[in-house]
Amino acid sequence: MITITDFGQHHGQKVYKYTLQNKNDTRLGVLNFAGILQEFSVATPSGERVNLVLSSDKLENLLADYNINRVIGRTAGRIRNGQWVQNGQHITTPSNENGHTLHGGAQGLGEQFFEVTINESNNSVTLYRKQTSDDDGFPGTLDVSVTYQLTADDRVITTFTGTQFDTDGVFNPTVHTYFNLANKEEQTVLGHDLWLNSTQHLAVNHDKVPTGGLIDNADSLFDLKNHSDLGQALHSLQETTSEGGFDDVFLVRPDLTTPIGYLEDRHSGRRITIYSDRNAAVIFTAGQLDSQVVKNLNRGDGHPSLAVAIEAQTAPNSENLRVLGDTFLPAGEKRTHTIIYAYTQK
Repeated sequence: MITITDFGQHHGQKVYKYTLQNKNDTRLGVLNFAGILQEFSVATPSGERVNLVLSSDKLENLLADYNINRVIGRTAGRIRNGQWVQNGQHITTPSNENGHTLHGGAQGLGEQFFEVTINESNNSVTLYRKQTSDDDGFPGTLDVSVTYQLTADDRVITTFTGTQFDTDGVFNPTVHTYFNLANKEEQTVLGHDLWLNSTQHLAVNHDKVPTGGLIDNADSLFDLKNHSDLGQALHSLQETTSEGGFDDVFLVRPDLTTPIGYLEDRHSGRRITIYSDRNAAVIFTAGQLDSQVVKNLNRGDGHPSLAVAIEAQTAPNSENLRVLGDTFLPAGEKRTHTIIYAYTQK
């Protein structure tokens, strides 16, 4: 079942919420602005409803910094100096963070409205946009669609499709989804386990841009494959890192049948298992969320460890470091990527 409700206005345009619901009473709410995942909620045995993502019923609270649950594109992550060479052509895109291009720039997909179509038969909505170089400063025109499907077994299947026109471009989208799976009264993810099928993470410079170096996770706080207690890792990272937690790129094995990782709240037993067809997952544990900027969300104002963002993508800055992955999309070609969030409870 899919319903449509008003969700305010932004820049003079109406924002609508599209709510998908299945027979388990699981709900998925998607906005036509920025493709924001406003709701991924489940019913509890006591009759309560728990939203598994950071959220608010007021649009203005979702429009703070930090890209809360937005579709990110054309590219996720940082591109060094907003520049790269593609087929012998030097490309420059607008910078929006310390001289680099972050998350598709200041006018990327996370700042745009989408046309929306509904498919009742498979319980999905598709967001569509024609993103031009005049919009975001990236090369060429990109026809992009994002389909959110809620299945009968509580899987959220997100499919990104990009078709490039005019000139060669790039395509590496994601959803900047912030999860907190605990009961409503819990305002941190310190009681969660985060398991990642990863043995290495990327070396980065002082601006968090990948340098091309690979660092082994073993015998470190990054070894989430063998030591998945997120709270334990965060207590140590809060004392030893300027970020106060994870803001790092983990390499994973792309697979839509074997998980790249899972997040589980130990108390409630709620788990999100993640599948992706790309080679990286950025883990951001919200150590820098500013309570003066992020306010009145379902888990409170911004504070460290409020939630954890899990961003499945091709490793960022691969435009300059091809060994890290291929985000190039030639003119006239189409590419599709998929992320799956599978909900279960013990």
